Parts: sequence; C-alpha cells; structure tokens
Amino acid sequence: MKKNDIIVATAVAAAISFTACAGSASGNTGTNADTTACVHATCNDTEPSQAPRIETDSVHWADTLRMGNCLAKAEVAGQYPVAGITPLVDSVRAWLGDQLSRSVQNSSDRMFKPSAADLASGSRLAAACGKAMLESARSDFKDFVKEDFSIKYEFSNSFGPSYRTDKLLTYYFNSYVYLGGAHGGSLGSGQSFDANTGQMLTAGNIFLPDKKAELTNLVREALWQQYFKEDCEEGATLSDILLINPAKLELPATPPLFSDKGLIFIYQQYEIAPYAYGMPACVLPYSVVKPLMNREAALLTD
Repeated sequence: MKKNDIIVATAVAAAISFTACAGSASGNTGTNADTTACVHATCNDTEPSQAPRIETDSVHWADTLRMGNCLAKAEVAGQYPVAGITPLVDSVRAWLGDQLSRSVQNSSDRMFKPSAADLASGSRLAAACGKAMLESARSDFKDFVKEDFSIKYEFSNSFGPSYRTDKLLTYYFNSYVYLGGAHGGSLGSGQSFDANTGQMLTAGNIFLPDKKAELTNLVREALWQQYFKEDCEEGATLSDILLINPAKLELPATPPLFSDKGLIFIYQQYEIAPYAYGMPACVLPYSVVKPLMNREAALLTD
C-alpha cells in the first residue's frame, strides 16, 4: 500500500541524513569458491550537540550461494552504533543483535546467538547474520540439488536511526525474505529508546494501563482514516477489509515508534489484513496520545 511506503521511505531518508561520512574501509569475507562477499564500514562525523550522543558506522555485507540450479542472495546493511552514551549504545546493539538473529524465522527461534564480540562490531554482526541466512539456504538446497530442483532465495536486512532528539532515539529495522512462490515476506518494525538511559520504549511502559482501550480505539479510527479509507469502495468498512473483527483489534505486535509527527503504529503483513494491504500503519499526534501516557513517557515528547 502506498501509504505504508511513505512511512518506510521517510524512516530510511531520516536514517541516511543521520550521519555524514568521514572515512571508509572494506574487505572480503568469502571463504568458499561458490561465494563472494564484501563488508564495508564508514565512520560518521560528530553529531549536533542537541541530539543523542551516539555515533554510528555504515555497515554492509553481501554474499551469494550457488548449489546446482539453486541460488541464494543475502545482504545486510545499516548504521551501527560505535560510540556514545554507554547505556544507549549497549541497548541499541543488543536490540539489533536480537533482530538480526531472528530475521528469517521472525520467531523465538534464532538463526544464531550473537556473541559479545559480534555486538561490539557492526561488520562482524552483519557477517554473522548473513552467513546464518545462507547456511539456512544451504540446508534446503542439499535436498533440492538431489532432485535437480531450481529455486532462488533472497534475504535482505536494513536498519538505522530514523528519529532523534535530546531525549529520544528511534531505530528502524526492515527485513525481506523470498523463498520461492508468488511473493516474499517483509517485516517493517523498529524500536524507540530513551536516549539517556537506553530503556526500550514499548506500549507497556509508555501508556497508562487504564488507557489501553481508549488508545486502541484511536488506532482503529486512524487506520481507517489514514490507511484504508482512500482506496476503498464507497460504503466499505474495516469489517470488509480486516482478517479479524475490528471490535477485537489489538495494538500491533511491534512497539509504537516515536517520530517528528507523533507515534507510529505499524501492523505486519497478515497481522490484521490480507497480504495485498501490506503493512497497515497510522500516526497519532502527540497532542492526541500525550494524555494517555504516563508522566515519564510524556516528558520525553517535550
């Protein structure tokens, strides 16, 4: 859906503007004759004094695997924290490590467990993720080669900061997996952090417990007005679109994201709507949601 594309594009554009290049280094990590790989890291300049004191490196890893008539491509790219307020840097690194370790299954099962050394190096973490994705493809391809089966796999992960103030930092994480068939699957999520403590902000620690029903009603109405209504036939309602009863709508599985426009709520593919509707999303202005927040969270928006 085009509206979700706008939200994601905004996050990516913000991440690109987050840093300025100061230098670079690259090297190959491929170890097999049937693979080619590259890792690229770029260091950023110092950031504005009013922004969270965090510095990032631009990390990129890409590799391919061929076995018989099977081909898999994997890519990991993003802005990785290298210095700054220690609790914030540690928290973002831990979150990114968790996201990358589950980027294929998107479940409680990990492809790999990031080590302390992985988390200390964006290039090393990206390589560990990429190699784990290709290893999952290798496992499938062993049987496909025996059957002379032809298939293409594709794995892609990207991440980076999309919003920052002196009190907040928001990171986005996008993942795409194609394992054959009519189409691939995407994940578009993120995480906001208290820039001074590194605390991960979720619906559970942002909003007052007794305001959940009111918040859900606001999200339901905003989804209709901002995301679905424009492309629906006259007379249509959410009941005609959603895979669930609109009255039983819950908040998204992923946490709300702080942005310059307000809090962004993103539902994943198939979470509430058919694949054709993409990732339904909406933005609630701070003027609307602030009365529903606890005191600590509300202060972060001032």
